[in-house]
Amino acid sequence: MALIDLYMWFIFSLIFISVIFFSIERIPIEITSIGIITLLVIIFQNSPFLGVNSGIPLSLDVVLKGFANPALLALMSLLVIGHGLLITGALENIAVWVSGDKSKNTQIKFLSVMFLVFILSALLNNTPIIIMFIPIILSLCKQLKRSERLILIPLSYVCILGGMTTLIGSSTNLLVSGSVFSILGKEIGFFDFAKQGIFLALIGFFYATFILPLILKFFNSGENEETDNINDDGKQYLVQVEIAKDNPLLGKTFISGLLPGLESCTIRLITRDNVKLIPPFDDLTIKNNDQLTITITKGNLTDSLKRNDPIFQTLNTVELSSKTEMMLEASITPGSFLIGRTLSQTNFENDSNCSVIGIQRNRNADRESLQNLKLNAGDNFLLRGSEESLRSLRGIKDIFPIEWSAIYLPSKHLAVRARLIFLLTIFLASTGLFNIAAAAVMGATLMLIFKVISVRDAISALDLRIYLLVASTIMLSIALQETGGAMLISDTIIKTTSGLGITSILSILFLTVAIITNFISNNATAVLFTPIAISMSLDLNMQPEPFIYCVLFAANCSFATPIGYQTNLMVMGPGNYKFKDFLISGIPLILIIWVSYSFMINYFGI
Repeated sequence: MALIDLYMWFIFSLIFISVIFFSIERIPIEITSIGIITLLVIIFQNSPFLGVNSGIPLSLDVVLKGFANPALLALMSLLVIGHGLLITGALENIAVWVSGDKSKNTQIKFLSVMFLVFILSALLNNTPIIIMFIPIILSLCKQLKRSERLILIPLSYVCILGGMTTLIGSSTNLLVSGSVFSILGKEIGFFDFAKQGIFLALIGFFYATFILPLILKFFNSGENEETDNINDDGKQYLVQVEIAKDNPLLGKTFISGLLPGLESCTIRLITRDNVKLIPPFDDLTIKNNDQLTITITKGNLTDSLKRNDPIFQTLNTVELSSKTEMMLEASITPGSFLIGRTLSQTNFENDSNCSVIGIQRNRNADRESLQNLKLNAGDNFLLRGSEESLRSLRGIKDIFPIEWSAIYLPSKHLAVRARLIFLLTIFLASTGLFNIAAAAVMGATLMLIFKVISVRDAISALDLRIYLLVASTIMLSIALQETGGAMLISDTIIKTTSGLGITSILSILFLTVAIITNFISNNATAVLFTPIAISMSLDLNMQPEPFIYCVLFAANCSFATPIGYQTNLMVMGPGNYKFKDFLISGIPLILIIWVSYSFMINYFGI
């Protein structure tokens, strides 16, 4: 056996081991990725043979191209752009507008939101879309009186399907494009596969939106589908609203004990000229300088603040030190200096540079205004302030910040800039004036230059786990190609399918990739199979595009496992899903997409 064959089988073994470790995740993915990179660097530091594909000595310069891949650079830049859109709320108004019309049928709202997710996912990285729309879907679940288990997996699938239609719709597409550029020296255009992608995606959209909820309902019929369990968004907080001249509540009168504009809240106390007014409020009219102490859920308050609802405009009394604003829960610790005192008796807000906009306690609160409420151990503050101020709370022993509760409040004054930068990036990439890597890097740079996000925000948006995973799998792909492994797989598939037509070969390749992409990263699958597909096309004297698009579409079919794609993981917690839920939901969709693809290439050409 030639030395190059030993190298090739070593790469096959490394890929097999990597698949196992990536699948079981007993060891963190980033550790596995670093291990792969280290082994490849050691093995190929002084390799004694020429690369099968490049014909040049297989040195570290060749193997380490994974770290300089244009697709990886574009992916990281798009994460920065997506984070800028998220924290400025640049897309929030669109989402709220679609779901917020109370006169619209809630089923139509659901379909409208799903279709909007489908469109946006073709133009934006899927992660910020899922982050933005999960709360909207959960709100619709309450309106529809349906379990979130029936809707969140469809949301993830619709996001993935929309990403199949354009070059930047999915990181998978970018990585396929990057591999194609590395091998053939040409790029995939923004809309080159859009017609085929839209055909497949619309079929999948119909399944995910109309059929899948029925399947999930059937298999979960024996389980509790009620959505009444109080989650974090359902926590009741005491909040104080001060009535100023421009507050919409000014001049409104209670009707049957309810105040128009605050129907979702309970008014516990009205303080007027230092006099306490308690319920019931019959025919009482709100006057200037009234102070309303209300109870409101965290979810409703968050939605109001994200919309810049003028009713709650007085909730921020501290001048921010930065433009990135957040909301965070913090619990008063036992032995805290705050216990037994009221907010007005402490200097907590000034010392922390944060506003206490709400207080939540386990027992019923006295009928006191927020500033005059005596604090107890275990009470929760709902704090609003700059990211820097809230992060600095870790050093204060009197409270315990609940880190996972942090929510970005959109910086509306920067939203226009974020939208313009995003649209410019899309325009330059879609028209071909810039390639996708250049357009994405420019967009991320503009986000920093125009101070839409800070350098710290940009760094926090970069996902080291994704970076190492993608870099290591690209390195494996290059090694597989240069050692002849890709050619061996190509020859094996061709021999296995000898006598079959091109459409049958593509159909078999599609199903093979679609299965594998559910057990390792879709990104890893894309970069590993792209050179194989190109090698097959060359062996068959065919144009490479049909084989490239076959891998691209199949690698996006990561529906059957939660580890197949990050959006699946993101909905797994809120939906309280089990592994079997993805198998039940995803396997039929993979088969539907496979049959649709086979039909498309057979009857409409490749």
